[in-house]
Amino acid sequence: MAHVGYIRVSTVGQSTSRQLADVQLDKVFGEKVSAKTVDRPQLQACLEYVRDGDVLHVHSLDRICRSGAGDAVELVELMNQKGVSVQFHKEGMRFDGAMSAAQKGVLGILAAVAQMERELIKERQAEGIAAAKAAGKHIGRPKARVTREDIQELLDDGVPKAQAAKQLGIGRATLYRLLREGEM
Repeated sequence: MAHVGYIRVSTVGQSTSRQLADVQLDKVFGEKVSAKTVDRPQLQACLEYVRDGDVLHVHSLDRICRSGAGDAVELVELMNQKGVSVQFHKEGMRFDGAMSAAQKGVLGILAAVAQMERELIKERQAEGIAAAKAAGKHIGRPKARVTREDIQELLDDGVPKAQAAKQLGIGRATLYRLLREGEM
């Protein structure tokens, strides 16, 4: 019997360290991607890895799925059919075999709430972007205020191109584009 963990965060800048930190695991699958779909490489690898008698540990239901209640129920049923127990730590729920109608209902409700939360986040984000645009604010990365001359000055001083880009706060691709085009 193996204790397998699945951890996920939505963006590269986020940390997975708090998830399942207090659980002794034999193997961990982790990724930094959105949960809008269950077609995630490490989730799929995890689901293929687990065997009869294993326990799949997940920090919370929303780490697995925010794409619909049906996906969560289907995933748990699939694992249970393989003889794998699924433990959702935050919710305090464990599924060890055929789910009762009540268990399916509760899991479906919690998954639907996770999906609703995702949709609300997207709505608030869109509203915030629209309000910022209406107020005339620039959305996205700030425009680089670097000229070809700035770059050439560093290059003439013997600074390598990659280092020059870093010093100027621009990407290497931007540096090369500015050298080709002139000034930004």
